[in-house]
Amino acid sequence: MRGCNKIVVAIDKFKSSMTAVQAAEAIRDGLECGSHIRGAEIPDIMLCPMADGGEGSMGVMERAFNKKDIGYGKIFIDTVNHIGQPIMAPVLLFEEEGVTNAFIEMASVCGLNMVPRDKRNLLRSTTYGLGSVIRSVIETHGVRRILMAIGGSGTNDGGFGMLTALGWSFSNSNPFRNRDIPTFISGIESASDRSVCDITPHLKDTGITVISDVASPLLGSDGATAVYGPQKGCRRQDIPLFENALSNWQKVIGHPDFPGAGAAGGVGYALKAALGAKFVPGWRFFASALELEKEIASADLVITGEGRFDRSSLSGKLPSGIAKMCRQYGKPLWIVTGQNKITEAECLRLGISKVFELSSLALPEEHPVQDAPAIIRRVMAAAITLPSPLSPE
Repeated sequence: MRGCNKIVVAIDKFKSSMTAVQAAEAIRDGLECGSHIRGAEIPDIMLCPMADGGEGSMGVMERAFNKKDIGYGKIFIDTVNHIGQPIMAPVLLFEEEGVTNAFIEMASVCGLNMVPRDKRNLLRSTTYGLGSVIRSVIETHGVRRILMAIGGSGTNDGGFGMLTALGWSFSNSNPFRNRDIPTFISGIESASDRSVCDITPHLKDTGITVISDVASPLLGSDGATAVYGPQKGCRRQDIPLFENALSNWQKVIGHPDFPGAGAAGGVGYALKAALGAKFVPGWRFFASALELEKEIASADLVITGEGRFDRSSLSGKLPSGIAKMCRQYGKPLWIVTGQNKITEAECLRLGISKVFELSSLALPEEHPVQDAPAIIRRVMAAAITLPSPLSPE
């Protein structure tokens, strides 16, 4: 590709198809193959697999630590997933300004993909295991700052289980015993008041930063249940049950609804309303951690994307953030996606040079999801052998 010496690939995962690392590597392999075919010098291709707070966030954080030569440790904490099965949850520990920090990925504790589809039961799901991890890092490891990525969850309990594990107690019409793992049905639908007298020691001294790109409120047609419940297995007839219970839960906690409260089935609400957590946009957090803006400023081409490129992608998610930086530095931007729902006019307005939609580019014998890496390699090889959009030939 003439005039293209450095390409930055900053791409998110393709849910149910590829991790961000696999997608980035497929793009690189295709670009290198195309360069060979064309007889051109292979450009410097920098891979920056990204995350928005869901699955893969911990891997991005580890790459950021290694890039900056920051020492850290990875520990595993004995807890349970969202249906009560015993697991060992990974946590990253690191020191900063003399304070012990923890990075927690909720998807590794109660992530939707941790449980087979036929075992999922949203009415019985709980964030209790997440609260157990928080309690352990504070009490056992002396953590006083927590970074928590909360995407990709399989729960919708408003953070009830998490708060219960941290020592919050609630008056229920059907009280549970302390040794029981509280679930949605046994909790927030009947909670009437709360007590924090037995709260985790030092929890109030621990700062929590939530990493999320979800702007949904807790309740309503744009809320946690209506938007994300169905993909977690919520039956249509159960949506009113969740809405009523979460509405009651909001009265118990006593904090107004807000954008982002619906993240992780309402965990966002509990973290801010009950624990005073601060929110940061996921793409911005990881872009900063990987010093992505500096890489884009020196690039000749930037490639980003995710499984589905639609209106939500333009509402503070990775593609919109990358597009903003590319416009700032005058860099051409390519989008690679499984499905594209953004018009050509909108893409031009955003400064996007080209969109590669795998579903429309797949050959008859190729499956857009199962064969996504192969399609990307083929498409990228062809793209780099054609006249470049960067400079006329």
